[in-house]
Amino acid sequence: MINFKTIFVRYPKLFYSGIYRIKTSSKQLFLTFDDGPTPDVTEKVLGLLKKYDAKAVFFCKGKNAVEHSDIVEKILQDGHTLGNHSYSHLNTFKVPGKVWFSDVLRKSPVSDSEYFRPPYGKILPCHFKLLKRKYKIVFWDVLTYDYRQDLTVDDVVKILYKNVRKGSVIVFHDTEKAAPRMLPALENCLKYYSALGYSFCKL
Repeated sequence: MINFKTIFVRYPKLFYSGIYRIKTSSKQLFLTFDDGPTPDVTEKVLGLLKKYDAKAVFFCKGKNAVEHSDIVEKILQDGHTLGNHSYSHLNTFKVPGKVWFSDVLRKSPVSDSEYFRPPYGKILPCHFKLLKRKYKIVFWDVLTYDYRQDLTVDDVVKILYKNVRKGSVIVFHDTEKAAPRMLPALENCLKYYSALGYSFCKL
């Protein structure tokens, strides 16, 4: 029997018209950070971005944005973009649909952002249809897997080198769990692709 939930996750482009990669002939890359803001970690990310004159989109969990509104303000002051990543980061396949949808729209400093990224990249067609009226829905074409503790920094860097191309939308995570791999891999990415003439732009 076909498992449609698996198909949605593995082949989302079959069902959704969201943003996966930006069509461009220029050397532009699009950094995104999920699940923050996280004290200390997000500030270190902002420092690296400033060092390389890079811009990014921070897909914040609403709960974190409420608790750390000062970091949210710093993200904006540094010229970056905020995106909604739901309030509690629920998995749409593990909770009732109404609960998931309400959590996405729950009021927070990021709930009225222009962009939305579904938690885990999972979203049902009915929710996609409704949410695309309010948001530009952003997926990715390069997932770094920086949250995986069985990977090394070198593993994450190899994923970047193998998959990044012009217009790539790259996912990092500004969380304590990902930080040991994310921060050095991010600096490597910024340094390497800047040297190749790439710019890091907002969506």
